[in-house]
Amino acid sequence: MQFPAMRRLSIATAHAFLLVYATTSAPSFESVKRCFEEVREQRADFQDIPMVVAGNKLDLASSHREVNIEDVSEWVYCELPKLRCMDILISVVIYGD
Repeated sequence: MQFPAMRRLSIATAHAFLLVYATTSAPSFESVKRCFEEVREQRADFQDIPMVVAGNKLDLASSHREVNIEDVSEWVYCELPKLRCMDILISVVIYGD
């Protein structure tokens, strides 16, 4: 990811986060995971910040999907169990499927 100083400033001053990945790109989903970890590391109040994870390019997903909804669900609900326990608002936006 480019511009680390700008990214740190954005994370430090944000009131909410929208993390968007392309359903047609597994690397974009991995990038969302890394961005989330940056937020978690840099914001002591990350539990209080609204966060939305959204999949994009669903119009292309039927023939080019690389990120399955099961993978997203597993990450949100299985890989991040401690977050649910801390009442973090994590929404998974899913259209289609």
